[in-house]
Amino acid sequence: MEVRINNYPVEILLENEKTAKHVVEAIGEWINQKNLIFIGIDIDGEHFNVDEAPDLPVENIGVINCLVQSRADVVYDTVNEAIVYCDRVLDFLHHLEDEPMDSDELEDIVSGMEWLQEVFVTVSALLRLDMKEIKFRDSSAAEYLQKLEELKHNVINFLSEMREDGEIDIDDSLFMSLRDILGIFLVSDEMKRLIIESIDSPDVLISSLKEILKQLPEQRDILEKAAVSYQTGNDSTGMEQLFQFIDFMFGYTRTCYQIAPVFDVDLREIVIDGLSLDEKNRELQTMLNETLDIMENNDMISLADILEYEIKELMENLEQYIELLINKIIG
Repeated sequence: MEVRINNYPVEILLENEKTAKHVVEAIGEWINQKNLIFIGIDIDGEHFNVDEAPDLPVENIGVINCLVQSRADVVYDTVNEAIVYCDRVLDFLHHLEDEPMDSDELEDIVSGMEWLQEVFVTVSALLRLDMKEIKFRDSSAAEYLQKLEELKHNVINFLSEMREDGEIDIDDSLFMSLRDILGIFLVSDEMKRLIIESIDSPDVLISSLKEILKQLPEQRDILEKAAVSYQTGNDSTGMEQLFQFIDFMFGYTRTCYQIAPVFDVDLREIVIDGLSLDEKNRELQTMLNETLDIMENNDMISLADILEYEIKELMENLEQYIELLINKIIG
């Protein structure tokens, strides 16, 4: 029987494991030690939930593939899903055209708000963040969540006494703010910590670097398009493009943070024209943080400028750095 983690063969010492269920329990302990999250298994191509592993004898198994995610990936995927949800709510509210929502639509909104509350609780716990300490505009993230709780109860109360002539106002600015706070999570110091704790295999890291190299020209185009969107007042499209770029930067940052411990490579030694990759990454991070600050202040002209001129310029020769890094790793 061959054991794989996310399709990569691994050598794990197994003793006295007679069935697939026993194997999964043993591997689960190993995965927990690696600070990973066990999300499922494939046994010879058939998928099972972790708690539903069959009592299939190991001699009848060809390959058991364990599907895992790092905690950083779970946070990232969850946060992005929540951002997409906020965008869907905003799009829905913008297209109502002053028509009141029916009870089914309002119930869907309530379910979504409850899920969004769970996301903030889960993500803040994984990132070890105190919502009271996260400042956004003139309030804390905890205060925005309190506003979400109040809105949810207002909708629930409205539904309980729904009248034909009744209407309820749902403030779209709250969902805009929650979406922006979620974006702040992705570039926070706590996210960096979680990334560092969630190390990928060497093969995955090298593949990630090569994929980053291929995507860089497209990402510069996206930055330019986002700048144009903000310059022409198309803020919703600009936001979508900006989050697409932040998505890329998450993968890039995550990979760079893991290179040093996995390959014993110092990014300060990857230097072009007197500037190291470590310094360039710190400058990019600073620019991203400034971008979020500008977003908080709704200064779209400054946001367009920093995207088109400062961040895009910093990324102009990033291919050369990545090529040097790959050559240093694989020789």
